[in-house]
Amino acid sequence: MRVLTCLLVFSLLPTWALATDLPRRPDAHDESYPGIAVEYGSLDVGGEVRLRTIITRPESTKKPPVILFVQWLSCDTVEVQPDRNDGWSQMLRGLIRDSGWAVVRTDKRGIGDSKGAPCSALDYETELADHRAALAALASRADLDTDRIVVFGASMGSRMAAQVAAGAPGVIGVLGWGGGSKTWFERMLAFDRNAMERGGDDATQIAKRMHEHATFYARYLLEGQDPPDIIEADPSMADVWSDIIGTSPTDHYGRAFAFHHQAQTADWTAAWGRIDVPVLMTMGEFDWFENRAGHETVIRIVNRRDPGLARLAMIPQMDHHFTLFESEGDAFRDEGGRADAGPFLRIALEWLRGF
Repeated sequence: MRVLTCLLVFSLLPTWALATDLPRRPDAHDESYPGIAVEYGSLDVGGEVRLRTIITRPESTKKPPVILFVQWLSCDTVEVQPDRNDGWSQMLRGLIRDSGWAVVRTDKRGIGDSKGAPCSALDYETELADHRAALAALASRADLDTDRIVVFGASMGSRMAAQVAAGAPGVIGVLGWGGGSKTWFERMLAFDRNAMERGGDDATQIAKRMHEHATFYARYLLEGQDPPDIIEADPSMADVWSDIIGTSPTDHYGRAFAFHHQAQTADWTAAWGRIDVPVLMTMGEFDWFENRAGHETVIRIVNRRDPGLARLAMIPQMDHHFTLFESEGDAFRDEGGRADAGPFLRIALEWLRGF
């Protein structure tokens, strides 16, 4: 009975397939690195949905440990483009080339080669389930050390990371960049205030605008209403929605309203409370997308069960996008920055060497 149960569970796991099962898009350029094997595959998560997977690994290591990368909010591919040298691209290249670990990436539905509904229509729970499926599917990889997996979440992925990692077999650490554990409602309000204050907005108007934003977010995130319905019921809210960064009549930050509703119900605090492996939270000193308090909350939660298990590393003069600036104001205005993921990589790679 025990063997049969194991076979049944294994048969239900998401499966990896060769790249030929998911054609490359016509304009694609395969990644290439000296001494690194690059595998383009696919992940079958059910139905007609197949997700592009990219696994890189050192050619000289027989069975390397694994970094599972959980990416950002936006609908951008995790594939590193050969003509890009922005901070995110530098970070991924450095991790792939210099970590000594296999790095596993999965493109969201409708992004890159991945099949499925458009990313703009993808909700939070489905995206989270796909990341969990990618982690579960690693159990079938005899060529990787799946008893040593670090879940690395960046930006929105940093919030998802605890939900992906908590209780999962083989996970020995969690690495986070630019994302905390406070509720989506709290994050949105902090983000809006950061933008108002750093943008030099009229100080006498900030409190009024924040009250208006909080009122809108209460209906949108706490009550689960769609913005068009909020505006239809109260036309005065149309100007408030326009005042919020990244909004349109159909989406918010390019993502469906359902994504944000579900992000608000996600209990990130409880997920971090279940983490019992080492955690390294990192963020840039000039990151105005997130704030230090949200990261420190993660550290307190994890260390409450095991003091010293988690720590926070702040990268001086760095913004959310692995770019260095002379001042906080320059970072907010995106003026005069220099993409350089090096300071982050030095800290992250040193931490990884401890496993």
